[in-house]
Amino acid sequence: MFRYPFLLLALVLAFGLATPSAHGAEEGGGPTETILRFKRLGTAEGLSENSAYCLLQDRRGFLWIGTQDGLNRYDGTGVRVFKPGAHPADTATLASGFILSLAEEPRARGGGIWVATGGGGVARYDPVTERFRVFRAKGMHPSGLASDFVRTVFIDRDGVVWAGTESGLCRYEPRTRRFRLVGFAPGETPVAPASVTSTAVDIRRDAIHSVAQTPDGRLWVGTGDGRLAGLLPRTDVLRTFWRPAPDEAGGAPAVGQRAISVLLADRWRLWLGTEGDGLRAYEPATGRIRTFRPTGQPGALPASGIRSMLRDRAGTLWVATSGGLSRFDPLTETFLTTRHNAGYPTSLPDDAVTALVQDRTGQLWIATESGVAVFTDQPGAFARVPGVPADVWAIAPGGGGQLWVGTETQGVLLLRPGSGTAPVALPLGRGGLPSPFVRALWPERRGGQRTGRLWIGTQAHGLACYDPATGRVRQFRHDPRDSTSLADDYVRGVMQDRAGHVWVSTEGGLSELDPATGRGRSFRANPADPGALQSNYVRQTFEDRSGRLWVTTGGGGLALLDAARRGRFTTFRHDASRMASLPADFVRCVVQTRDGRLWLGSEAGGLARFDDVRPPGRFRAWRSVDGLPSDMVYAIEEDLGGYLWLSTNHGLARFDPKHGTFRRYDARDGLARDEFNAGAGARMSTGHVYFGGPGGLLAFHPDSLQTNRLAPPVVLTGLRVFDQRIVLPDSAIGVRRVLRLRPEQNFLTFEFAALNLRLPEKNRYAYRLRGLDNRWLTVEGNRPEARFTNLSPGAYTFEVRAANNDGVWTAHPTLLHVLIPPPWYRAWWFRLGLVLAFLLLLWAAYQVRVTQLLALERVRHSIARDLHDDMGSTLSSISILSQIASQHHQHHRAEQVAGLLTQIGESSGRMLDSMDDIVWAINPAHDGLDNVTTRMRIFASEVLEARGIEFTFTVAPTVVMHRLEMRARREFFLIFKETVNNLAKYAQCQTARLDLRIEQRYLVLTVEDDGVGFDPTAPARGSGNGLTNMRTRAAALRAKLTFETEPGHGTKVTLRVPV
Repeated sequence: MFRYPFLLLALVLAFGLATPSAHGAEEGGGPTETILRFKRLGTAEGLSENSAYCLLQDRRGFLWIGTQDGLNRYDGTGVRVFKPGAHPADTATLASGFILSLAEEPRARGGGIWVATGGGGVARYDPVTERFRVFRAKGMHPSGLASDFVRTVFIDRDGVVWAGTESGLCRYEPRTRRFRLVGFAPGETPVAPASVTSTAVDIRRDAIHSVAQTPDGRLWVGTGDGRLAGLLPRTDVLRTFWRPAPDEAGGAPAVGQRAISVLLADRWRLWLGTEGDGLRAYEPATGRIRTFRPTGQPGALPASGIRSMLRDRAGTLWVATSGGLSRFDPLTETFLTTRHNAGYPTSLPDDAVTALVQDRTGQLWIATESGVAVFTDQPGAFARVPGVPADVWAIAPGGGGQLWVGTETQGVLLLRPGSGTAPVALPLGRGGLPSPFVRALWPERRGGQRTGRLWIGTQAHGLACYDPATGRVRQFRHDPRDSTSLADDYVRGVMQDRAGHVWVSTEGGLSELDPATGRGRSFRANPADPGALQSNYVRQTFEDRSGRLWVTTGGGGLALLDAARRGRFTTFRHDASRMASLPADFVRCVVQTRDGRLWLGSEAGGLARFDDVRPPGRFRAWRSVDGLPSDMVYAIEEDLGGYLWLSTNHGLARFDPKHGTFRRYDARDGLARDEFNAGAGARMSTGHVYFGGPGGLLAFHPDSLQTNRLAPPVVLTGLRVFDQRIVLPDSAIGVRRVLRLRPEQNFLTFEFAALNLRLPEKNRYAYRLRGLDNRWLTVEGNRPEARFTNLSPGAYTFEVRAANNDGVWTAHPTLLHVLIPPPWYRAWWFRLGLVLAFLLLLWAAYQVRVTQLLALERVRHSIARDLHDDMGSTLSSISILSQIASQHHQHHRAEQVAGLLTQIGESSGRMLDSMDDIVWAINPAHDGLDNVTTRMRIFASEVLEARGIEFTFTVAPTVVMHRLEMRARREFFLIFKETVNNLAKYAQCQTARLDLRIEQRYLVLTVEDDGVGFDPTAPARGSGNGLTNMRTRAAALRAKLTFETEPGHGTKVTLRVPV
């Protein structure tokens, strides 16, 4: 955790600087300039208003900002604004957007946030429902509040809520949910606490501007007329303990002395900040008071208006004034102030500082009239060395803690870090360096001892050697006519091996020089020869502890010179078909760590570890997907702790070789620039690390970099369904454990935030939706969210965890159980119903089939019975008559034979008619009543006309629209035949009327004659079975058969068949 950021910031402020940078010193080669930045949060970042008056970080980690126009909640990714509702009677929203004070309840009392407003009373925010309960002095539901203009709200150690209003101090009573006014005891002279004995109450409604509580539990208030009052023990009575002295004009307190705008309680004194009379320190035990006012002298209070105070965790007292931010030095009783500087966008937004708060990571948040600022840097960690120009290309440690620096425009500079002296530049031009553009440096050694000479590689002007003893510079240039000269004048690196030979890396090959003569040999590329260099663009030459000489090239991979150094090379190249090959052929640098391992930095290949030097080699690579800021690695330095520091084109990275993890640093951490230059890196014996680039020379000590070890809590901040934000009715998404949705709500977006406000843009997230995919997905950025589309009905668990700016992950993810029920047609009960319906359908189909089979069986039985009854009896009678006729024929009885033959013919005719009726009845084509009526008409005509009976056959048009199934049709037709036969045989009528119609779902058949009639009660005529058969058949049809007749008056037969 960050333990000392405010002390370090105080050191910066001690120099009285108002710019975002300050100068300091560190012995032993430490940084000499601290980069100081404030990050701003204003309307451009989502604040409702720049004029901010109060700050609060709640226990969950949200930062609350009260402004002139709304309450803001900041979570590191965005701002949520709470403003008054559109309707004045809406008590679930704020009544006023002018926010003056904030306080949070203890968790045991609900953890609500109390909001004091200017003109809208007090409101309590419920974090569960994210709604407000408003307490007003006036209106439809007065709450006992003395005034709607509330300047401060304070919660004491017992959880009691106090509201300081324009008309007095009010105490909240949870039992009645109302406020009660607390009055003053009589007497206005300053007295010590022990001397107060009166308990009489004088209700005076003085404006209360501030409330505080001392360690002994006493509550103190500051009034609008400048009095300091305390709550008497075991009473609700206020007593004045101190008031400002009257002015010379008329005995009233001076205007500038009136209001005690802020109170801060220490162990043995109270700090009183006033609206316009400076700062006071009051000792309750003695009644003594010490006043600090602006005098214009160094170390004085910058302004008389005090708006806020803060005692940070390191014990430093910070004072927010109308003239800047000040730190109080208790030893000298002076103030160190920083102010707004219009020329620096990273300075304080405004000198009018209104509120202060320290968050859980130790950062200082500052509210001003022009927005909110937060001090985000680690002071003293990263420093840009002063006096060094931009574009540093080479760095080399010198003797005695000195540092050589090669630049693009000023040649070589000699630094003495920690000495406070300016860099010394080597001479340029005639007798000096041939070029101000220096690309490589190497301090010469002989026998392990420094000689003081410096080898210098330049851009386009060859190699130089500087001898500080003589001040002379010796030059070595490329001569195309001399094969022993330098390979090329564009030098990229220089190194001296143990034998004293100087190896020069150039853009035209590799040169080995004898430092005494300046002559040597060069090695150039020959792609056709695998034993030669594969690229002339040589970046660096490195000798490891085994004496092997390694050569990095641009495009030709990594080369190893043979042990005898006869000019034969073993080259390691990138092979896309081998995972363990060199990750890229453009190798920029190579280092050997204390454990003997070789590490390489490449272009587009990231960081690589050389695991096996036997050809073709085996490498282990780490790239940006593994956490490296960029795959472009410029330089590598090992610190005293064994970590590797890498400069890239996207900032610095610290690599942990044991765990294979990276920690990244960029401009947000205090770097001057995120870009660096190739090969520009060095580590001093003191442990300080230096890197060069377009931002100049960066210096730091790894031990000064504090790690934010606070694992951030992760909260869900929003839910969108089909990209429409959903407001849950009973509780906020952030406090829910179960989310129940409708079946159609299956396109979900979860918004979340890690409540780490230190560089929140560097927070990282991982989420998954168990039940859909158990893999963790990672996300970064300022608007983290997880989107899921077309989710199937079911039970899911959304999990999200986060890492803070230093990569510390939360131990346990935040969980939300999501239930999406199936639509009704996919519900279990519906599916069960379908199964049951299907089974019922099968059963019904089975029953129908059984019924059909039974009906068919009945038809077969009926046909068999009819055939047996009609055909069988007829055939039997024909057989008997035939035998009798045969006997008569033998006795030559012709007359008897003729009679028998006539009977046989009639029986055969009846049998044919019966057969015809059966065949007609079982034909499905005759189910329609149109076919039935046609057959009825034909039959009636044949029978009645043969008897000379006139008849009419009337069929209603609606009859033909109906059908009769086979059995019903047969029974109906046989009843009709029997009726007509009886009419023809026995009625002795002249006319007959046949009528067929539909009446109320009944098929009605009427047969009426003008014959002799009969007595229905008399014994039946003929065979005696006709009427009985008709009644039997009518019963089978569930029909009603009636006879209307009497002797001499004809007969009327009516059959009513349901259809």
